[in-house]
Amino acid sequence: MIALGRTVALLGDVVSSRRHPDPAAGRGLVGDALALANERLVATQPLTPTIGDEFQGLFPTVVSALEATLVVRLALLGEVDVRFGIGSGELFAYEVARAPFEQDGPAWWAAREAVDLVRDLSQRNEQPRGLRTRWVDADGDPPLVVAAVNAYLLSRDELVTAMDPRDAVAMLGLLADEPLTRIAEAEGVSVSALSQRAIRGGLYAIRRAQLELREAVA
Repeated sequence: MIALGRTVALLGDVVSSRRHPDPAAGRGLVGDALALANERLVATQPLTPTIGDEFQGLFPTVVSALEATLVVRLALLGEVDVRFGIGSGELFAYEVARAPFEQDGPAWWAAREAVDLVRDLSQRNEQPRGLRTRWVDADGDPPLVVAAVNAYLLSRDELVTAMDPRDAVAMLGLLADEPLTRIAEAEGVSVSALSQRAIRGGLYAIRRAQLELREAVA
């Protein structure tokens, strides 16, 4: 077994995949969303479909993993529902050449715990039903840091859940720093109308939050 050091693992799965009207098309959409996240973000190990309805990847920071989950969810909004678990900790490999398989260790255990927590919490009446993302740190990062990130995710996921597909397209544009004029033109609306929708839907708040997180690890 080879020790690969501390990393951030991202584990995702499709919610209620058997209920999708066209499972093959759904898998294609997931593949496209993963490709978009891989294009936009620097991953240690690109997001890759694995077994069944799951996909996984490795990232250098929690912040990049958080943004990857946001990009994937936005790209699939209205078509395929997905949940994510992020785990930080040590990573081990039995056979490096067989990545993403043949890997184990606290990073993956924490990611599995996180995605199981999302599944459990989202089914409780007192919890926001829009929750789709959670972070678990295997090495005991400061509890306030972990709690703050998960509190942000609760709010972020609720805002994303309330979006429609047009909002999601605009949000993806904002995350890529595209000019508002270009996003509005692509959607066939005025800049003013798009800006008002972005304010009401919390799109600017999500972008600002993600920018602050990026700046914190820059």
